[in-house]
Amino acid sequence: MGFLAALGSAICYALSYCFLRKGQAESSPPDYGLLPILIMSSVSLTGVTAVEAMLGGSLFEPKSNQLVSVLWATCSGILGTFTGRMLLYRAVHQLGAVRGVVLKGISPVATMSVAALALGEDPSFDDGLGLCGVFGSILLLVIESRMRKQRTSRFAFHSAAAIGVAAACIQGVGHVFRQLSVQTGLSPLPAAAIDLCAATSMYAIWLLCRGTLWPLLQWYGQHLNIWLAVAGWCSATGVFLFFLAADHASVSTVAILAASEPVFVALFSAAFLARLERLSWWSGAAALLIGFSAMMLVMG
Repeated sequence: MGFLAALGSAICYALSYCFLRKGQAESSPPDYGLLPILIMSSVSLTGVTAVEAMLGGSLFEPKSNQLVSVLWATCSGILGTFTGRMLLYRAVHQLGAVRGVVLKGISPVATMSVAALALGEDPSFDDGLGLCGVFGSILLLVIESRMRKQRTSRFAFHSAAAIGVAAACIQGVGHVFRQLSVQTGLSPLPAAAIDLCAATSMYAIWLLCRGTLWPLLQWYGQHLNIWLAVAGWCSATGVFLFFLAADHASVSTVAILAASEPVFVALFSAAFLARLERLSWWSGAAALLIGFSAMMLVMG
């Protein structure tokens, strides 16, 4: 269950980044599309959570520490979802969907390191093989990107790459917070809703302090973009599936499986971003490698 949910999360995230890139190309949003995606994601999951509660669904496990669970979910939203995405969306805008998300594949390193220190998890041999496969597939995509003509200057490329790496490390720590929230008794659906609501609230406060919240809302009101809305729905599903996976498997394994996003982005780009991203034999080889890595984890 956890493995399938993790792969489903990776697919949903990949679709979200592809639709984000398409939305960025069509309207060039000032904040790279972060505000509408966070709003759509948080509203969607909050609505589903409310319906589940009205139907008698359990939001917390019996005898759980509700305050601590909510606190961990809030921390994951502020650190991983808000801060991590703000940096990652900028990298996607500057480097493209494939390159930007390739750098996000580094996040399992941060996740496994924090999980080993904070949760006492010992990465298994299968986790190591899976991680090697993920890095191998990422290496293939990096080689492909280096063989193609760069879309930006060398300085801009390195700057955006540094932003992408920072986003990956921050989101990796946020992954551990997600597992802590479900481990302490919060169900995956409300945990995902709290995560996204915390991220949306934090971003709104950040924009308000800068005096750009109202102008940004006005801009989006005048430049409606269906692709950003679809990206928000895909993102919401991806967040929920990640929490669901973390509730059934170790966060290290979930993070490694979720790190297959770059390959799915490369594949989906051929279908949705034909003019922006081009699929090659390198991407195909990376897809086979990541598929083998996922199989090793599922069968291990």
